[in-house]
Amino acid sequence: MMASQERVDAPWQQIRAQLPQFERADIVVGFPSFNNAETVKPVIEAVLAGLRQACPDASVLLVNQDAGSQDGTPELVKGAVEGRMSVALLHRATRTATGMESRLSGAWPSGREEAFHSFLSATKESGATACAVIDPAVRSVTPDWMTWLLSPIMESRAEYVAPVFLRPRYEGSLTNMLVYPLNRALYGSAMRYHAGGGCGMSGRLADLYLAQRFWDERAVRSSMDICLTTVAIAEDRSLCEAGLGEKLIQSPAGGDDVSSVVAQTVGAVFYFMERYQDVWEHRSQAQPVLHTGLPYRPQPDRGPINIDRMMRGFRQGLRDLLPIWEIILSPETLSGILPLALIEKDEFRFPPQLWAQTVYDFALAYHEKVLHREHLLKSLTPLYLGQ
Repeated sequence: MMASQERVDAPWQQIRAQLPQFERADIVVGFPSFNNAETVKPVIEAVLAGLRQACPDASVLLVNQDAGSQDGTPELVKGAVEGRMSVALLHRATRTATGMESRLSGAWPSGREEAFHSFLSATKESGATACAVIDPAVRSVTPDWMTWLLSPIMESRAEYVAPVFLRPRYEGSLTNMLVYPLNRALYGSAMRYHAGGGCGMSGRLADLYLAQRFWDERAVRSSMDICLTTVAIAEDRSLCEAGLGEKLIQSPAGGDDVSSVVAQTVGAVFYFMERYQDVWEHRSQAQPVLHTGLPYRPQPDRGPINIDRMMRGFRQGLRDLLPIWEIILSPETLSGILPLALIEKDEFRFPPQLWAQTVYDFALAYHEKVLHREHLLKSLTPLYLGQ
């Protein structure tokens, strides 16, 4: 508990050192930046305009946690904000208060989770009613984002506001095919689990997040959006989705290793499936989800899908991973998967019921620790490609 409190206190001490006259804020806005000089000024202008529109009388603290930018991003943040609201610039520490090295993951090399922890800490210590986190790499931020992310919280209609973006049907396939349907089946919530860009949470929910055990689970906390959304759902907090339009990124993330993404994402889902077993075993009613902002609708596909590459990945998995799958999958599930190797591309279909049973088999194997968990999770990748 003491180490956890130290983690909360450390960013707040930095903020108070920079703003000795600062007392409290109604709203905290978090900016987790890394080399965003190209986009940060227009994003800040949109945020400031949105705050004037949504919460004209609120006192605001903007906290920028930077991951080691080489292009002067923090200085640009301070120059764009200074004189209009309180602003604090935080930099990643090479070690956390517990002495453990920060995890390098996600779009920010210091760990996106470290930045979120700082923003939540600032929200708690400043007594803020709400916190909004905005990614300054998103070129499509508009003033309306602040209304859509903050108004439901300031008006006590929701405690957590998650983003929903307009995107092509096949974008975010891991979310669409596994994260969203599994969590909807478990917890009865229609939250879509879109990641990044922007989100909002109440001060009370920030306190709850800071007390969670996932901060000490290195492999879990890297999937910060899943952590925040699942905890809010499972803890029965009031929910809202904000339709934020398209998410246009300054420089889209490069080709991350698919198996690592699968392991990280699905591992977080299975972690909470274990953690909240008592919730989903007894939850019978669906949770209502308020919607604000733009209505959700699929967008046109950006380009052709490389089916051949996915088929090769699936068949390679059948050749290389069969001994592992025999440990993880039930005989019934495996007997449904093996014949798929003989089906030609144009006729290939991974039956939905078979995919659902595959995911549940992996969840059970994860729970029973039949293999090293990272190896188990990565071995799902060829089946995901087949689906």
